[in-house]
Amino acid sequence: MKPEVHERLRELSDETDKEYGKLVQKLLAIAFLEAGAEAVTDRCTQGIDLELTWRGRRRALEVKTCAGGTLRLGAKDLAGLAAREEGGATAYVAVLGGRLLDEWIIARFHRGELAPGELYSITRLRPYREAELEAAVAAKFDDALHEHRAAAAGRNGQRALDDVLARYPGYRRA
Repeated sequence: MKPEVHERLRELSDETDKEYGKLVQKLLAIAFLEAGAEAVTDRCTQGIDLELTWRGRRRALEVKTCAGGTLRLGAKDLAGLAAREEGGATAYVAVLGGRLLDEWIIARFHRGELAPGELYSITRLRPYREAELEAAVAAKFDDALHEHRAAAAGRNGQRALDDVLARYPGYRRA
């Protein structure tokens, strides 16, 4: 990820505080749609954050942002990922760290590999990375951030991004 992208993310985080994670989730949804996802469902309140159909296969993503290089997954996050796997989707943890060299890590979920509530270095997810998904959204996420950062940082940030997402035929909000 380019340094200017990290700077824009840092600014967005500073401007939006607690909204930041949800805004990044919506920007990632835009990136997937721009990259060719057939369908994307954004869960704004409960459940797994994003569900999508990518190249004919169902995927479920728990999206996390972290200021440094660590993340924590709750029992609800892990149970949701396991439930989506049982329902036939391939489950992932999508993490965007806040350090200058961080970029999206989209890692395949493996039940039992992570314990709820524990603090993990995001590098621990690297062996499970899904390079195809990461590559597909890398540039598209940068573009979405560039194009929609001002709207996201505005007073109605989530609603503004929902309006952008509503223009895509494959988008659904749950």
